[in-house]
Amino acid sequence: MLTLLLACSASPFETGATDSGGSSGPSLVERVELARLEAHLAALQGHADAHQGTRLAGGGGYEAGLDWAEALWLDVGLSPVRQAFPHRVFEELSEPVLSWEGAPDQPEITTFQNSPPGEVRATLQGVDLLLPPGAENASTSGCEASDFEGFPSGAVALLQRGTCTFTEKVANAQAAGAAAVILFNEGQPGRQDAVEGTLDPAVELDIPALGASFALGEALAALGPVEVQLRVDTRLEQITVHNLLVDLPGASDELVVVGAHLDSVQAGPGINDNGSGTALVVELALQAVQAQLQPESTLRFALWGAEESGLIGSSAYVAGLSAEELDRHVANLNFDMVASPNGVRFVYDGDDSADLAGYPAPEGSDALEALFTDWFDQEGLPWKATAFSGRSDYGPFILAGVPAGGLFTGAEGSKLDTEVDEYGGQANLAYDACYHQACDTLDNVDLDLFLEMARAAAHATESLAAGPPLTARQPVLLARPIDLPGCSHRVLR
Repeated sequence: MLTLLLACSASPFETGATDSGGSSGPSLVERVELARLEAHLAALQGHADAHQGTRLAGGGGYEAGLDWAEALWLDVGLSPVRQAFPHRVFEELSEPVLSWEGAPDQPEITTFQNSPPGEVRATLQGVDLLLPPGAENASTSGCEASDFEGFPSGAVALLQRGTCTFTEKVANAQAAGAAAVILFNEGQPGRQDAVEGTLDPAVELDIPALGASFALGEALAALGPVEVQLRVDTRLEQITVHNLLVDLPGASDELVVVGAHLDSVQAGPGINDNGSGTALVVELALQAVQAQLQPESTLRFALWGAEESGLIGSSAYVAGLSAEELDRHVANLNFDMVASPNGVRFVYDGDDSADLAGYPAPEGSDALEALFTDWFDQEGLPWKATAFSGRSDYGPFILAGVPAGGLFTGAEGSKLDTEVDEYGGQANLAYDACYHQACDTLDNVDLDLFLEMARAAAHATESLAAGPPLTARQPVLLARPIDLPGCSHRVLR
């Protein structure tokens, strides 16, 4: 079970509740309008356009988003609070370089998120490689200190993906005296491309780390102890970032958190990922006020920071809760990528009925799933279950035993033929072909799908505000570890 590593201040909210009753006027669902959601997306695009095309946590585009959401909520009489947390910001300053005698001009390499900078010329040494590859996650390359027995100090470690986390592999290589790491994909179908991953910012690492494709790793392994030269050009800086939280007080002590991450990756403006979720959460709070919603359970709307760097803001929030405060949390709704251009109406599988091998959700998550699925069934809209993979901000909540649910329309995975039959779109194309890229702009959203997901979210939020009969919070005992300090939607092993 993961121990949350980030220290942060206690919850910025008092634990008292405010008496309230029912609601008046049109329902929250009826108040959700596409024109307003589009206007929010346009504002977020503008923040990125004014700040080097990105809304990276801690940067100018992110800060502009905080100011914008805060002003909108203040204008309707809400009292948003900024919650500070420490964050080691990562920036890649230039493309990585890898060369050796006879190397191709552009080898298939990536820089690991949170990799330290460095320039190294040294002999390459393979470590416990499994070639040809076995079953998925069969490779244990670099997972044990004993893998590095006899490893020449100062060499570059050539490692293969599989079994343990990227961070564990790099940390073991560093402990063995490696000057750098090249970590290539494992080799099965779907695990061929250059590895893209994140190193845990809480682990002290000093050596640069590159990701490589399986083909490149296999070719390097065949060369034996060849001299390579590599360069990783990055910046790591400790800064303070803020979550933005606002309460609509309820009559009881129960607390429902409705959240989305505000930040984008460095590469682009992140309008689907996750401007769509941000716009939705901002608008739900605004319309809850306009509807004069008087909830039984307090609604806390949250914009999380530094999700793309490893769920840092939401982890800090959960870690900062006292036992009493945590016990008040009866549900977490998470909206991360809800307008994918080739998307599917995915609902998080709260009862594991779809047998998707995700991480176990706390008891009560099945009731949250049903809020969404019943709504889609009522509207005659097909939906599909998706696993709790630990790749978004629900992760810290489910580890703390808080029931969770939410919506997702797809990221880098490819759309299936059977999904095209139900949802339209194009088979064998990513749900979001601009995922984590500069092209994730206003042109990269399916507005019809966005409105459908937003109305489902409004229905679930209003239903939870009425005081859902959810099971009391229970700790979650995981059968396998979850490495939350990864990166949004990125496979961590």
